[in-house]
Amino acid sequence: MTTIHAGPVESAIELHEEIRARAADIEEQRRIPPDLVDRLRGRGLFHLGLPESMGGLGQDPVTAARVVEELARADGSVGWVAMVAAQATWYASFLEDRDVQAIWGDGGIVAGTARPTGRALAVDRPEPGYLVTGQWPFASGSTHADWFMGECVIHDGDGPRTDAAGNEVTRALFVPREEVTVLDTWHTTGLRGTASNDFRVQDAFVPASRGFRMLASPPKQPWALTGAEPLVFINHGAHALGVGRAAVEAALEVVNSKRGWGGQPLAAVPRLQATVAEATVLVESARAYLYEQATALWEALGEGGPTHHQRARTRLATTHAVRASAQATDLVHGALATSAIFTSSSLERPFRDIHTAAAHVMVGPMTLEAAGRVELGQEPAFPFF
Repeated sequence: MTTIHAGPVESAIELHEEIRARAADIEEQRRIPPDLVDRLRGRGLFHLGLPESMGGLGQDPVTAARVVEELARADGSVGWVAMVAAQATWYASFLEDRDVQAIWGDGGIVAGTARPTGRALAVDRPEPGYLVTGQWPFASGSTHADWFMGECVIHDGDGPRTDAAGNEVTRALFVPREEVTVLDTWHTTGLRGTASNDFRVQDAFVPASRGFRMLASPPKQPWALTGAEPLVFINHGAHALGVGRAAVEAALEVVNSKRGWGGQPLAAVPRLQATVAEATVLVESARAYLYEQATALWEALGEGGPTHHQRARTRLATTHAVRASAQATDLVHGALATSAIFTSSSLERPFRDIHTAAAHVMVGPMTLEAAGRVELGQEPAFPFF
């Protein structure tokens, strides 16, 4: 169950040079160029966790995370859209086979947002389903996605539907690209190439089967990560590690190739030697901890199920990987001073990308608070624990 298959990781590494050569295009276009999307799609790197029977690579979550790390090491935006696509295949485990094939078959890519800002009016024609209207933010990969997922509040004729506790009933629903309007809203500090734009839908009919209730619907596929949902989000940590590694590697190139005051090689400056050492251990120790905890959680699925502690440690390791990578990037960026401040610097992109990635809610302070509760012997308060 936990075998790490080298194939897709090697495939991602083989693309490093090609991806890095497109860095300027990715930044200027604020999207992944279509031909590069096709290259990634053709290698299955948008369908890492989807079973082979459904057209995916059928990789375990730890291997998928290593692929995301290598793509992010080449380019933060490329790694991010691969990460989001990998996470989106988790949704497939809550759908029937026919809907999985309709959405992900033939290399389909999903973008979307798990945030109930849409409205879904229940209707019976032409079959039981919903008329979906709304606008959602942060649809990473919006320029190349074939389908969009938006979470909606269900409405009947009398207004929003509520459950027994009085809470509004929501449902994640999938809409094809031709019924979606992508809005040009992604003007950001970093991760500019992810095209994480808003998208809008107006009265699109969605069959009832083409959706599920977030955190409430039981899985319909045997490969669902039931009980080990933190594995869905380890890619946030893996992505950050890739960007952090790229920053440290960029710093090594500068230090090994330049001289400072008096012609002294930068590599001979003790202050820089210490900075490189500290940045390296920050990234590598966080990397080891993330994959150690994620592997343990994955193995626990086949051994009776994971504990709250294992789940919490994996979420903690994910957030720590992002924070440690950001700290390492800041260290080398600050130590190299004017060598790092120009847009031509190889450190400039990782610096912007890591801080944009670190702002994501799934690696925010609440994940540390929730993990701390579990460490203190309390019940988890966060749904993905």
